[in-house]
Amino acid sequence: MRNKRILKTLLIFTILILICSALFFIPYKKHFVFIESETGEIAARVPVIENRFKIRYTHSIHLSDVIETYRLDEGGQLVMTELQYEDFNIGMPSNAGEGERFVEKDGKYFIEDMKRKLPEFRLLVGDVDAELAFLFAGKELDLKKSLERGKIYTFRAQRLSIYQQLEGVNIYE
Repeated sequence: MRNKRILKTLLIFTILILICSALFFIPYKKHFVFIESETGEIAARVPVIENRFKIRYTHSIHLSDVIETYRLDEGGQLVMTELQYEDFNIGMPSNAGEGERFVEKDGKYFIEDMKRKLPEFRLLVGDVDAELAFLFAGKELDLKKSLERGKIYTFRAQRLSIYQQLEGVNIYE
């Protein structure tokens, strides 16, 4: 009788350990992640608390600000919605695409109404003293302080498990 009770207790305990272990590894919380392209490891992450963000950088040739605006769609895919820049020169568009609007305001150029879907994109953190910022939920996060210069990162939104959240740095804190 006592052995049956011990076996039953051990079985329940084992099942609880397995359930807790599984919960530790099941992705559940969505984050924006910067994945180091060479190693595939999460270098930095930002918990998704709103579905819109911007990336601001200094263009390497014009030395003027470029701001890319994104949102997450229902499926968790990145959608580029707007591009803002100050110069038409090398590397910048001179007009809007189909269904988009080109607008000039206060000496700046905007391409609005964009709906360019991307599952992810690559981001080179240049080894120059030019700005690279992630604007999100009222904060401006300096990516040059969080990511290693001269490296390429894959940026995307994905669900992370508790275990994966231990990787990389939460740069939103």
